[in-house]
Amino acid sequence: MEEVVDDVRPLRERKKELTRRAIHDAAMALALERGYAQMTVADICAGAAISERTFFNYFPTKIAAVLGLPEAPLSEAQERQFLEGTGPLIDDVCELVAGLAGGPEADIPRFKRLMGLEPDLLAAVHQWSAGARKMVINLVEQRTTAERGRLAVALAFAALMLHADPEHAAETGRATPAQLRETVAKLCAVGIGQD
Repeated sequence: MEEVVDDVRPLRERKKELTRRAIHDAAMALALERGYAQMTVADICAGAAISERTFFNYFPTKIAAVLGLPEAPLSEAQERQFLEGTGPLIDDVCELVAGLAGGPEADIPRFKRLMGLEPDLLAAVHQWSAGARKMVINLVEQRTTAERGRLAVALAFAALMLHADPEHAAETGRATPAQLRETVAKLCAVGIGQD
């Protein structure tokens, strides 16, 4: 039997996370039910049982609430851990990329369904992803040369994109660092003709 570890974060932090999650869940459910264009911030607030003021403390727009993507894709702790890392660069980059912020595993099927129903939302996802990629590049370049950093990030993001492709990935859900490292190794093998 798996041991359950109590959440040791401060109560205020846990409550904030629960509120953020409730807003995102309400927004996602409404977008799937009605369509993104047919919902309002007021509808989301009613679904999450919060005020509009509270809504804007957590998300700048309704699209941000629907997607559940935070402004900062990495926490300060993740950044610090990466910068202090001493492992192989590509392994640490895969760990970093796999840890990019986003919703829990359960959101991936809903997210894919929403993208099928509302393809216009993909532009917002791409914009967030581009910002996250730039942030990761800037961070990785602090540990190595600019060229080496960009190459490592390109490999990790290519592996991430392949993991998200249902025709390539046998497993669904969030990519783990190990899965990204395995895909990076396969990409490198193809690159040097060892496939």
